Amino acid sequence: MKTRRYQFFKSGDDFFIHFNGSGFLYKLDNPKDSVLTFKRIDDTENYNYNIEAFLFTHQREIYNIGGYGFWRSSGTLRKYNKKDQEWDAEPIDQEIHLPYANQLGTSGQLSWFNTQTQYLFIPYQTIINSGIKSIDKDDEIVKNVYRLDLSSKTWKKLGKTHPDYFDMLQKTKWVLATDSGQLICFNHKVYQINFEENIIKEYTEPSLAQSLERINNNHLAYYHNQTIYYLNGKTWLYDSVKIDTSKFEKANFKVWKKNNGFFTFWIILIVLFGGAAGRKEVQKRRKKLLEDAANKVPISSAVKIKFNETEKQLLNLLLEKSKQNSTTTIAEINYVLGIKDKNVGLQKKVRSDVMKSINEKFNFLQDGDTELVCNIRSQADKRFFEYYIDKENIALLEIMLRVENE
Repeated sequence: MKTRRYQFFKSGDDFFIHFNGSGFLYKLDNPKDSVLTFKRIDDTENYNYNIEAFLFTHQREIYNIGGYGFWRSSGTLRKYNKKDQEWDAEPIDQEIHLPYANQLGTSGQLSWFNTQTQYLFIPYQTIINSGIKSIDKDDEIVKNVYRLDLSSKTWKKLGKTHPDYFDMLQKTKWVLATDSGQLICFNHKVYQINFEENIIKEYTEPSLAQSLERINNNHLAYYHNQTIYYLNGKTWLYDSVKIDTSKFEKANFKVWKKNNGFFTFWIILIVLFGGAAGRKEVQKRRKKLLEDAANKVPISSAVKIKFNETEKQLLNLLLEKSKQNSTTTIAEINYVLGIKDKNVGLQKKVRSDVMKSINEKFNFLQDGDTELVCNIRSQADKRFFEYYIDKENIALLEIMLRVENE
């Protein structure tokens, strides 16, 4: 217990302890006995393969997801198999990595599972390929909020992580899960995070934040019925703090921003025209643009993007395979880019530069930071990525490439 973090949790009438990064699972053997005895119920042999994985329960099943092990992070979903006493990997539609917050000491606190809706929410991804450490240039941060539907085992991208919310997560040191979301202490305020409704509320009285921040790693804390209960592991003193949610007021930012697809061209028009009249004009023109695109009417040069020939060849390949619900391998990309015979280092740099250029040009017409070219881990070899165009952007990309050729 001193060398590894652990989770106490209840499932039905059973009480468990799970040790971080080990898979070790212990169950309270006889709760009515005067001496509490925990019995190990797993047969795990792997160590350090899922450090900082997020553990949760649903319908008396025990799950954990993500974590770091063997020099890389993963998005693997695992379920405890009671019969075999092993953690079995569950099939999901894509690999989404959990966030890693070094100052918290655990990534799991930033994720949240709603047992009522069977939805798991993560505020952003941290993809690590070399080791656990502070976030730096070797880690890839994907600032999108994702939701996993446990019933269908499918992920959905909800929108762009709100920059104020993301900044809060990088600086806070106190997060606690509740039955309706999370409580976060930041900048002498307490915030209530509601993932289901995409709402953030705040309580500005600093005394509550001070009381909560005193609950630290020496305490075992849990939330129940608008009250936080906590036990001091050093003094064995038990205490509680009442959370009056009626005193929280709606903050001026949300968990995520939806990718509304407004063109920068139209955003500029809003600024120029201003007011209701300007907004109506923008909506009218935007509607006409989409109708013209559908009817193959020539589109104004104001919305054209200039991809170079190499970028267009790659986009045509990605587009064709994505329309067939297939991904594109690194070998296929190298062939199209003409670098299949170059050294690995040069191949990686060229691929990165080309895809960065494509995404930047695509975002020139977007309100936010939307990735046109996305990637997932290869099912054949988890060390490598495969690439695709998000389904939501396929139609828009076809319009852009058609405009380029007009």
